[in-house]
Order: sequence, then structure tokens, then C-alpha cells
Amino acid sequence: MRFILLTLVVSCAAAQQAVPVVSEPHHHVIYEDARVRILDVQVESRGSTLLHRHDTDYVWVSLGDSRLVDTVPGQPGKSIQAADGSIHFKRGAFDHVARNDSDRLFRDVVVDLLQRQTGPKNVCGEVLAGEYLHCHEPGAEWLGANLQIQFETDQTHIGILQIAPNSSLTLPPADIPPLLIALEGTEAEAVTRANGASARSGSRRTLTAANVLRSPADQITEIRNTGKAAARFLVVEFGGLGE
Repeated sequence: MRFILLTLVVSCAAAQQAVPVVSEPHHHVIYEDARVRILDVQVESRGSTLLHRHDTDYVWVSLGDSRLVDTVPGQPGKSIQAADGSIHFKRGAFDHVARNDSDRLFRDVVVDLLQRQTGPKNVCGEVLAGEYLHCHEPGAEWLGANLQIQFETDQTHIGILQIAPNSSLTLPPADIPPLLIALEGTEAEAVTRANGASARSGSRRTLTAANVLRSPADQITEIRNTGKAAARFLVVEFGGLGE
């Protein structure tokens, strides 16, 4: 029966015409700028996406443990076990169907990299299977933070930030501020204010899974863990536009 179901998925995919990823109903755009487009993806238990096309390279991170079948037309389906918080990199220019092969909701965040990406490599995580690790410390702006860069290209650095319960992290002003995406189980609050202003004068927002935080370039943002477990974020850092 399992083989028959997979065959039906492949047959249906072949009969469909791929829709752009932004038009696929399980993919919801939650942030976009000149460098990235962020999508919150949710597929019900045993459900499938439509056949859809990824035109650009992208990174996806699993929100919770998940099991899915990834089917590219004309190829056998590929089973993927994705641990909570695991990071995956895919080259663009392909069509596929993703089927949730578990009894729970499949949820992930997709980071479409809208610039051309060159020189992809593992840093402290094996995102590219079988490739060497090139582990190094994050930049000086992250001193004292529990940030580990997992993967990078010449244009983009991807890492996991953890903030312990009852702890906080202050992000200084930056020419190109990093982008933070809250992962599963995160409960945090962000206060953004002008440099030199008091925290009381800043704007506040609550951060939970799949929320995106991007500070204005000339402002300070303090992130405070308000939960009982570590607050975790996918961190996306950028080089200069067009680099």
C-alpha cells in the first residue's frame, strides 16, 4: 500500500504543472526584502504540497522533528528525516512535491536566497552531506552569545543562536543587520530602541516560532528569553548587496 501511495504521488506530480513556491497554498510569505524571502510552511498529517517550483537557492529549517517524502518529477521519492532545528540547503531551479509522512503537522521555515549564492560550505554543522567542516567563531558583534555558525556561502552565513532562560542579548546597530527567525519552543521578547535611548522608550514585540526579527540599521535591539527553555533563533547574516 505504501508503494502504491508513493506511485500515485509521483503520477499526480507528473500530471500537474508546477506553481511558483509563493503560490503554493502550504507556503506563506512572512517576510521579504532585497536579499531574502521567508516562508512559513505547514503541511497537515499525511498531506502533500502541490507540485511547486523553487527558482532560487534556499535554506530550510525544521520546526519540530519531521518525516517527509520529497518527490521530483521523473525521480523516485526521497525519504527525509529532519530533526528539530536541523538546517538544510538546496540549489534552486527545480520542481518538487513534499509529502508529510508522519501523524503530526509538518512545519518548517524556508529562507529563499534571492541573490546568487557561491561557495557553499559547512561551517560547524554538516548541512552538506559528506563535506568537511570549517568551524570558526562568529563575528565580534556576537561576543558572549551562544551562536554557532552552521553553514555559509560567500554571500550569506547561517547559524543557530541560543539564549538561556532569564537571559538576554543586545544587538548593536549594524550597516546590514542580521535577520533572526524564532524556532520551535521559543518564548522571547524584543525591545528595539534608538541608540542611547532607554528601554522604556523602545517598541516591544513577542517572539514565538516562525516570527522574524530584523532591527533597523541605526537602532539597538535587546532580546530577552521569557520562557523556561532556551530561546532559539535561526540567524541569517549578509555580505554587501550584490557581493
